[in-house]
Amino acid sequence: MKKPILAFLLVVILLFSTTAFVVKSKYSTGIAGFTGSPSEGTCSSCHGGGSSIASGITITSLPAFTGNQYIAGTTYTITLNISASGFNSFGFGSEILNSTNTNAGLMQNPGPGVKFLNSGARKNAVHTTPKTGTGAASFSFEWVAPTSGGVTIYVGANAVNGTGGTGGDFTFNSSLSLTESLGVGIKENNLQSVSNVLIFPNPVTEFTTLSYVLNKTQNIHVQLTDLSGKIVKEIYTETQNAGYQSKMIDLTNVSSGVYFIITNADNQKVSQKLITVN
Repeated sequence: MKKPILAFLLVVILLFSTTAFVVKSKYSTGIAGFTGSPSEGTCSSCHGGGSSIASGITITSLPAFTGNQYIAGTTYTITLNISASGFNSFGFGSEILNSTNTNAGLMQNPGPGVKFLNSGARKNAVHTTPKTGTGAASFSFEWVAPTSGGVTIYVGANAVNGTGGTGGDFTFNSSLSLTESLGVGIKENNLQSVSNVLIFPNPVTEFTTLSYVLNKTQNIHVQLTDLSGKIVKEIYTETQNAGYQSKMIDLTNVSSGVYFIITNADNQKVSQKLITVN
């Protein structure tokens, strides 16, 4: 009788080990359908039991959603910063829907640690594997704005404890509603040589990105000045085409302090305050 009992125990152990592996592997990569949007679940459907004294989801974009508006047909780089104190590993699910709860615009070009999956007829952006970071991690992807209508960006986030199970994790959700810029952005571009100027990140330690929209092909001159207006650094001078532009700026050797980035296009100057922490 001992041999059948031993064989039975071995089968049970094998089944338990296999099940544990399946559970770990199922939740080690992002899955679709848990963004917290209408008719979808949230990460709390499987994960839970943990807590965090400070958490949040910050949704930003380049170019910026000024006034929570988008310009039709514009390609935005959307960044989701997931933060939760006490955790060092994060995942997410996101989708962008219109008023009929169908995909709005087009998600494309997933950033590092991001992939696209389908949840029925909807397209989700999710993590490939949990991304590590001390208290926070960021995920990004491109989005081509639709031609019209209001949209909502839904994000479901998960801060995990890294044990491979689903207990002791912390889940939370956020959303951002956008409306179409009804000609305002286009009119501004026609009247202004340079518009939608944005510096991100700011404050900056080493590198930041300067982005803007040009209304025509023209010569661009960018400088860094101190508060008195003295030129600290000539950043670049070049001819650029009309449309959205983005350039990375190296501020590694600039002392900590408060400065201005001056963007000069067709004799129109735009000043943006910049803080460096080196």
